[in-house]
Amino acid sequence: MGDFFERLQKAGRLYENNVPVYFRSHPLTVERLSDMQNRAQDSPYRQIVSSLDFHLIRAKLRAQIMQPRDAITEFERSLKEKKYLSEAATRYGLAYTLLRAHDIEGARRVSTPLDVLQKESPILTGLAASIRERSGDFAGAHEIYRQALLRFPQARSLVYGYVDSLYAAGSHHLALTFIEGQLARDQSDFKLFGLQAKTYAALGKRVQQRRAQAEYYLLQGQLGAAIEQLEFAQREKDGDFYELSAVDARLRELRKLQMEEEKNGG
Repeated sequence: MGDFFERLQKAGRLYENNVPVYFRSHPLTVERLSDMQNRAQDSPYRQIVSSLDFHLIRAKLRAQIMQPRDAITEFERSLKEKKYLSEAATRYGLAYTLLRAHDIEGARRVSTPLDVLQKESPILTGLAASIRERSGDFAGAHEIYRQALLRFPQARSLVYGYVDSLYAAGSHHLALTFIEGQLARDQSDFKLFGLQAKTYAALGKRVQQRRAQAEYYLLQGQLGAAIEQLEFAQREKDGDFYELSAVDARLRELRKLQMEEEKNGG
């Protein structure tokens, strides 16, 4: 990704009239971009270390690399023998694994003592929402996500989890509205474009799906794949004049970038 934008910058195409090329077809004014840049420059670097989240992430990784049955046995033994660095993380690992094994009630039972810590960790909040969702309580899961995003607005795991939960509940229009709000603040998140493409596909909006998929590929440095998606979008039949015009304009931009990459040996 970095190499991709480096090549564009060397080609003199990363910025045009002080505006990043990528944003020219998106609703960001020069003033807003300048304000965003000034804020980024004025903000000091701070690394916030949460010992709880550190242990939770370690527990999740352990749960992911092991077979569910083995992970359940290990976490249960650790809890029983009190051999752990963090009881909360061990409980989380066990609940997460039980959920993987489709034991929703077991996950709920094990994770109940963690409820008091939800306000301290987006990871624990995500687990609680997942348990609600897997039990069929989509409304409860969505409320957990909404409240958690007020406390942790930068937690991408909660953003993705909320979109996935809305999608699973069939609330595709709500999912798109939420995604659009997120993209208005940050258009560099390829995962959001991927989720947007998936949601448009569920609604049968093929042109919009292809456009979102193109941005998904572009942000990962796959310029050729992005161009291909826009070419597919041109051949779809469900787009209106404005949508197809936007596709044509974006395709011209990316083809121009591709030509300059080739010209500069990219």
